[in-house]
Amino acid sequence: MVRAAALAGAFFLAGGAIPLLGGVLMMLAPAPIIIFAVGRPSPNLRATIAVMLAAAFVAMLAGPFAGAGYFVSFGLGTAIACYMLERRSSFELITAVGAGAIVAASVVAALVFMGGPDALIKTVHDELAQGMARGQDFYKLLGIEATVPADTQAYVISLTMRLSPAFAILLAASTILLNLRVFWRWAGPQRLTYNLFGDFSRWSAPEWLVWLLLAGGFGIFIPVPAVSDIALNGFICIAAIYFCQGLAIVGFYFHSLSVPSIVRGIIYFVVFAQPVVAGLLCIAGVFDMWIDFRRLKPPSPEANNLGDFF
Repeated sequence: MVRAAALAGAFFLAGGAIPLLGGVLMMLAPAPIIIFAVGRPSPNLRATIAVMLAAAFVAMLAGPFAGAGYFVSFGLGTAIACYMLERRSSFELITAVGAGAIVAASVVAALVFMGGPDALIKTVHDELAQGMARGQDFYKLLGIEATVPADTQAYVISLTMRLSPAFAILLAASTILLNLRVFWRWAGPQRLTYNLFGDFSRWSAPEWLVWLLLAGGFGIFIPVPAVSDIALNGFICIAAIYFCQGLAIVGFYFHSLSVPSIVRGIIYFVVFAQPVVAGLLCIAGVFDMWIDFRRLKPPSPEANNLGDFF
């Protein structure tokens, strides 16, 4: 237990101590405790105590605010994941509930610590401005002149703040999903009595989700800034789900055509590096409900009758 808590705390602290790689390690903070607790006697008690120990370790090494930050974010997500895994919940439900709880608890804690929404918004704005300044300094060290005009910086910061709820939810969801995958590869088949992921190449989003996507798309044009911002963030989150369905379609044909691993890696790199390709995958995920690219749905009697007619 102590070792799992120490690893969780170390991964969390790595986010602020190690550039770039530390962010990846930080996302893996829930994994040690999930692997330690799930599928063993008294799993929820194990997870709760381990999370509290990890929060104490972080508080001792980085201060009480860091410990509280771990507890309301990664600690809470870890406890939720352990509880829902024991209840045989699907990975989609675990990801949605865990990400929502992490973002909600983190926002509430930030509002309490900062003293209100105005102070929180100012802090986020200042951090973004400092981050852009550090980025320009880094490029100068490399001999690259990358001076960004002040009005462009202001626009980028404003847009980033506007989209920050979607970014936060997607980051939290990615964290939960990554840790579920790590747990499944490490010990999942031996610990769980059900198949957590199944065949991802055959995965599809619920059909009713398309109505939320359409509602978010139309809501963007509502001439009320607060409503349009909510709709835009919701649209981005749902579009990300359909992007995952697009990846599942690609994975299905990779498997069917026995595409070599190196070719798969190159294509996946292009998908994540090129926004246009990512957008096309998202569109493919949406239209898969009607076109059925993978031919997973049984043919309907109406379609057969229509074919006989022609």
